[in-house]
Amino acid sequence: MKIKKCRFCNSQKLNVFLDLGKTPPADQFLKTPQKVNLAKKYPLKVVLCLECGLVQLNYTCPGEILYQQDYPYESDITSEGRNHWKNFAQDLIKRFRLSQNDLVVDIGSNVGELLSNFSRNGIKVCGIDPAKNIAKKAIKRGIPTITEFFNESILKTLLKKKIFPRIITGTNVFAHLEDINGSLRVIKEILVSNGIFIIEAPYLHNLISGLEYDTIYHEHLTYLSIKPLKKLFSKHGMEIFDIQFKDIHGGSFRVFIQHKNGSQKISKKILAMEKTEKKKKIHDFKNLELFSKKVKKHKSDLIELLKNLKNEGKKIAGIGAPAKGMTLINYCGIDTNFLEFVTEVSKLKINKYCPGTNLKILRDNELTKQKIDYAIIFPWNFKNEIMKNLSEFEKNGGKFIIPFPKIQIMNEKKGEL
Repeated sequence: MKIKKCRFCNSQKLNVFLDLGKTPPADQFLKTPQKVNLAKKYPLKVVLCLECGLVQLNYTCPGEILYQQDYPYESDITSEGRNHWKNFAQDLIKRFRLSQNDLVVDIGSNVGELLSNFSRNGIKVCGIDPAKNIAKKAIKRGIPTITEFFNESILKTLLKKKIFPRIITGTNVFAHLEDINGSLRVIKEILVSNGIFIIEAPYLHNLISGLEYDTIYHEHLTYLSIKPLKKLFSKHGMEIFDIQFKDIHGGSFRVFIQHKNGSQKISKKILAMEKTEKKKKIHDFKNLELFSKKVKKHKSDLIELLKNLKNEGKKIAGIGAPAKGMTLINYCGIDTNFLEFVTEVSKLKINKYCPGTNLKILRDNELTKQKIDYAIIFPWNFKNEIMKNLSEFEKNGGKFIIPFPKIQIMNEKKGEL
């Protein structure tokens, strides 16, 4: 469904600055190739709200399609990710002196990896996730999970279960919420008076400066920055009191929110960050149009590299099938015309096909078995861990292609070539 109003402020002043064409949902891995399944594709256009500054998609793909058809993402699949969630939980426990009397709720809790770190410290937890196949794994490991979408309709369930958390987390999920204002009304209702709401998401400035257009896909409805967030929370009687920056997912920010006039002191970082955003012109339409031109140039450069390697008789494959990788291959038109196959460690994806393509997903050992010369690392944000794990591929003469923030050919020991 195409939107006509801003998801934050309801303004109709929405200007398109980037068009990535039509793509299928990035996590829709099917058992047949695109030439057989002819999966439906949806528009992937990005707009700027001229009123509040929110960058967002101008089309909403139904949540039932995105999250309730064998959703394949698992938050515990990398050691870097597991360590990130562990440190996140420990920081919150220590900073806000959480005890066994406190409740932590995680929106989009997935397999319960973050919540497990609170639970093992004796703190009560509750997950919320609409992907029933994934939620089952969380429940099996002892993490209570409500399998519903987080919107206004969930309030009745939460009140009935007496869910009144001290901490609410939304890691890489706030940008997925279709009804932001309705969701915040729920959070405002259930969060205790001294409660803290923490969101973690890719930061718009990093997306622009790192040319990370692959992080744009249908699940990511909004691309967040402080200017529109501050206005949004103020409207709901809440305020941002602190911000932290994290390296994960190509550069994320962690935003701490409380009820207005709460007990936490407002950090000076908030005002400083607003000034930086203005200086960097991340809400300036002309600057975003320039970003769009760089995206087109990146596509052209990547295709040229792949064509040259193919002309030299080289065999190329892809490593990893994250959602971001699916945006890249669909926008750039990378299919079996360039790649032999794509590899994965996730059992939920192996032997299926990359959305919108005829590329089959195989196990990592196929890289050496099929004597691949070059491999594009699609989950480039975990490149160091991946190159280390695939050292056998490198020992056999294989080379890694890193697509972002700039196109590089590397190997794990020598760095950029």
